[in-house]
Amino acid sequence: MDFRESKNRFPPMSEVRLDPAETALLLIDLQYLDASPDHGIYGRMRREGKGDVCAYFVSQLPGVVTNARKLLDACRTEGLEIIYTRIGSLTRDGRDLSPSYREKGFHAPPDSRDIEILEELARRPDEIVLTKSSTSAFTSTQIDQMLRYMGIRSLICCGVHTNYCVETTVRDAYDRGYGVILASDACASLRQDFHDMALAVMDQVFCHVLTTEEVLKRLRGRSRG
Repeated sequence: MDFRESKNRFPPMSEVRLDPAETALLLIDLQYLDASPDHGIYGRMRREGKGDVCAYFVSQLPGVVTNARKLLDACRTEGLEIIYTRIGSLTRDGRDLSPSYREKGFHAPPDSRDIEILEELARRPDEIVLTKSSTSAFTSTQIDQMLRYMGIRSLICCGVHTNYCVETTVRDAYDRGYGVILASDACASLRQDFHDMALAVMDQVFCHVLTTEEVLKRLRGRSRG
């Protein structure tokens, strides 16, 4: 089922302005801990013979990374601020993580491979990486204060997982007054129905859900305008 078949019956949201001086691309948790089939959570699951649990998600990762890279390249070209979030701890044993992360074993220690951003999406010098210890970037990082200091009013979001860290971050951003665009095919969940439901719930309530190509078209149209 396409998420657009379950549209919320709310008045349409106002358009999100993509002024480069006021817009940032937010890449959510595209790191080796939870966005790689061979490392972190999913590498461990596959080695333990539980690959069927994450098979759908793993199959979606190449497309997510490809589309995130398209967004990254376009936003760099347009001069947008680039911000990464990643799950990680400040301590080797993870005692500073949220209770839910500790319980689930979502632990990426400092200087570990798991805490690193995927090589295909690696940061450039002076791009911002925020390490978070909870699902929402707005809960455990200084992102809100930082965005306001930089004059950012709009966010283009992508990452994993759609119905966990992406959704909670998008909701928190909206509640704080930011305009949010979410690239639907630059996100993924463990199951298709989780992904579709999260998009259906968020679209036109907390954000504008667009495909990567639709986002790129808006960025290109802004340039010509």
